[in-house]
Formats: sequence, structure tokens, C-alpha cells
Amino acid sequence: MKNFKFFLWIVLALVGQNLSAQTEVKKPADVFDMYFNTFVANDNAALGRLNDYLRPTVEGKNAYEIDFKATSEEMLSGSVSHFLASFSQAAADNCKTEASEYFKALMDNFKNGTLSVKSATLIQNEYVKEQKIAEIIYSVSFKVPSKLPDMPGTDTKKIKPEQLKKYLVEATKKFKNADKIVTTEQKFALYQLKETDKIYYWNGSPDEIVAGLTDFYFESLGSK
Repeated sequence: MKNFKFFLWIVLALVGQNLSAQTEVKKPADVFDMYFNTFVANDNAALGRLNDYLRPTVEGKNAYEIDFKATSEEMLSGSVSHFLASFSQAAADNCKTEASEYFKALMDNFKNGTLSVKSATLIQNEYVKEQKIAEIIYSVSFKVPSKLPDMPGTDTKKIKPEQLKKYLVEATKKFKNADKIVTTEQKFALYQLKETDKIYYWNGSPDEIVAGLTDFYFESLGSK
């Protein structure tokens, strides 16, 4: 009987060790929440939490180095320049401020999208033995204008500065007072990483989240 009890204790100890080797540091849904708030909402606090979480997997370094302020300014500047290039030089020169406010409002509505994780299911990675993938099904809701003002003319080069200025001011108000909610359902994969007795989840291409949501967001603008 003593030998049996000792053998049972050994078995339970080994099982316990095996279970500890499979411990998730965070649930996949919680990891995805950090990815979303980092790369969609551009939240510095979320970036800090994500780097803290992944640090053991990257030799104590930061997995992601992002300057949100610089990135946003670069994106805003590029968007404004690209947009104004379609108009006359006079219109472009006189409407830089209004165009900047317009794209700020547009980008803010995107960054403030509301996330809801529908499911997080572990599936086998068909390419890597012993690795599972967390398949995240999630939805995001955005506030958008139900209708944007019409552009004052079809030939943008002939639109006068005051006409473009009025259009941009009205469109900006529409975004700031968005009266419609649109929702999309998307899918994202998080891959398992094992460090000692811990399991982490990550994805090396988080821009996939932004790309899919951006396509939906812009397709929804002004739609009925």
C-alpha cells in the first residue's frame, strides 16, 4: 500500500509538472485586446502592457517600438497632401487647416472603434507540430456619418477655395457628430510561443488588423 501511494504521488507530481508547462500567461482574448488597442486605438498604455507581456519571448526587449505621435502626424500630413493634390494650387494653399481638421476627425472616429471579441478558439497549426493557434473572431463598431456633403463640382481643379473650405468644414462636423453605427466581423490568428513553463500568444503582422478594418471603414463612409 505504501508503495502504491508513493507511485500515485509520483504520477500526480508529473501530471502537475506537465500542466504547469502548459500555463497560459494571458488568455488569447486578453492578448488580442492589447493588440487591438495598440494598433487600432494607438493607446500608449496598451503598447506598454503588450511589450511587458511579450518581453520574456524577445530576450527582455520591447517587441514593438512605436511613436504614435510621430506616426499619426506623418499619416495626417500624407493624407492631407494627397487629398489637396487633386485641387487647384489656390484651393490647396487656402484649405490646409480645414483639410487637416477633416482628416483628424475621420481618423479619430476610426481609432475610437468599439471592440467585441466573439470567440477565441484553439486550433492545431497544420504547419507546426505541437503548436496551436488561437483563432479570434471579433467585431468592431464605428461611428460614421450617414451621409457626407456632396463635393461642389466634378472637376476638382475648378473648385474654388471658398467652396472647398465650406465642404471640408461641413464634412468635419458630420464626422464629429456621426449619426450612424456600422459593424464588421473579422478574424485574426494568434500563435503560441512557449517559454520555459509558460505559453504566450503573438502575431508578427498586427497591421492585418488595421488593414481589414480600414477597408471596411472607408467603404462605410457616406453609405446608406
